[in-house]
Amino acid sequence: MALPLEGIRVVEMGQLIAIPAATKLLADMGAQVIRIESCSRLELYRATSLYENSADGEYWNRAANFYEQNRNKLGLTLDLSKPRGVEALKELIAVSDVFAENFTPRVMKNFGLEYRNLRQLKPDLIMVSSTGYGYTGPWSEFGAIGYSTEAASGLTHMTGYKDGPPALPKIPYADYTAAEHTAFAITAALVHRARTGVGQFIDVSHSETLSSTVPEALMDYTVNGRTMERMGNQDPEMAPHGCYPCRGDDRWVVIAVATDSEWASLCHALGASDWVRDSRFADVQSRRAHSDELDRLICKITHRRDHYELMHTLQAAGVACGAVLDGREMLFDPHLRARSFYRTQAHDAGTGMPPLPYASAPWKLFETTESSVRPAPLMGEHNRDMLSGLLGMPESTLQTLEDEGIIGYGPVSHLEPTIVPLEEQKRQGRILGYDADFTDTVKKEYDPT
Repeated sequence: MALPLEGIRVVEMGQLIAIPAATKLLADMGAQVIRIESCSRLELYRATSLYENSADGEYWNRAANFYEQNRNKLGLTLDLSKPRGVEALKELIAVSDVFAENFTPRVMKNFGLEYRNLRQLKPDLIMVSSTGYGYTGPWSEFGAIGYSTEAASGLTHMTGYKDGPPALPKIPYADYTAAEHTAFAITAALVHRARTGVGQFIDVSHSETLSSTVPEALMDYTVNGRTMERMGNQDPEMAPHGCYPCRGDDRWVVIAVATDSEWASLCHALGASDWVRDSRFADVQSRRAHSDELDRLICKITHRRDHYELMHTLQAAGVACGAVLDGREMLFDPHLRARSFYRTQAHDAGTGMPPLPYASAPWKLFETTESSVRPAPLMGEHNRDMLSGLLGMPESTLQTLEDEGIIGYGPVSHLEPTIVPLEEQKRQGRILGYDADFTDTVKKEYDPT
């Protein structure tokens, strides 16, 4: 059975995460996604997280983050600083259903690629502008990265330890919420177009997509005039509620207790039944009032226990508990393996990369055929397929475009990435550690050959 979005063509002009992650979800549902890149401005994700930490050869085709965000897509290079490059993009948009970009409005105006321009080429076009603060408003022209939009969203102010400063997440979380909202909006627009024949301009604000997931702070002020405090891993209604150290290096579990009965179960499971009779912990209010002391007592027990073993013990006792998994543990986690969360992708032989496991789509459609997995495109891999096969350009035109540097197969001007040895990264505190034999370990578990 066909995938839900088969027959839908998406042109993507995006960088890093917000738009690439959104269109990846569409590609997972069967859409044909054509990714536009420039040889004159190398995509940042093509120069980071390089396989085996090496910048030898065509390193831009060995970037793990790029592969993660761009599976199942086709790749076309176009230099949009040249009129013929913009014209080729317009020709492609004219035969597509969706055009998705995440540049500032100023950039799109300069290229003549605003919705009002493009709908003249294709009246029922769906266009997405995914920006830090929206296509309109006094902040619309501000450049943005995930960390700045997280600050504007309210999330950063809520995050951090009690009596400490606001804290940023390790990853640009706003980009992922924006991606999910964008994929939803595009599919809704496609349904609307199928009913009415009318296209749509979709204006996505990264900061607003994240604000919509953390409305408590806004509503607390709206209703009560209060500014929400930071409280680390604690919770205003539950105690104990936090992240606790376990046996080993950087091993942890999270525990959340909502009721008195769960509290009693936790005490018995930890071998601390006397805590049930302690007046300081008699009920939720008492436990919240003594939460710091309670956390210290729990840590004295958990630091001697294995995090997986403790998770299973407490879950069996009816207490919400989860082991905190690092990257290695996630890759080999038996639950994720049982659900086939990871799917192995092969890579072009020229990259020197073996088949590797990647996180799959976060849903399963049981009445459709599971999509095949193609790796992210090499730079310019589908130039000929798109320009000649789809748009019908003759060979002479393709050669002219290549001679003029409008299309290409690698960056023409770039700084090679600085490679920091893994041991030095560990010394600097940029990583906690690394496995020297990771290639053999991953190959044993995931390489079908």
